[in-house]
Amino acid sequence: MSAPVGPQLSPQRRATAVRAFDALAPQDRRDVLALARQGRRHPDERVAAVAWWYAASVLQPRWYNRLPLAVAPAAALALLAAALLLDAWPVALLALLALLAGAGLARQRLSTAPLLRLMRPPGTDSGTDSGTGTGAGAGTDAGAGAGTA
Repeated sequence: MSAPVGPQLSPQRRATAVRAFDALAPQDRRDVLALARQGRRHPDERVAAVAWWYAASVLQPRWYNRLPLAVAPAAALALLAAALLLDAWPVALLALLALLAGAGLARQRLSTAPLLRLMRPPGTDSGTDSGTGTGAGAGTDAGAGAGTA
């Protein structure tokens, strides 16, 4: 199973999507994530569209989002074994950093991947973003008329 990744978005659109998701009420953010884990969309189309754009901006098609989740812990264990064999505490510290980075990526992917699978709001084309337009990136007009899914 491949890791879900969103469409390529411009930096401005990613920033707008993250700001729009952060601007949602905390209860709406919790609800949309909980409903996505259950395989259901949020009943408010605007909230659902903002959440999808957030997931698409977080899960960009980058090399670290395409790695299986087991790669970071395996690399951390290998670094830790090397640190013990070489008696080198900096390598052990690097292993700890690799483990923490992997845990952060895993948490990010596990919480946002269900959102990305649920819906693709209107205004998203073949998976690329030209960087034009302002409202669709934040979900402000992306959810309008998205009554079918």
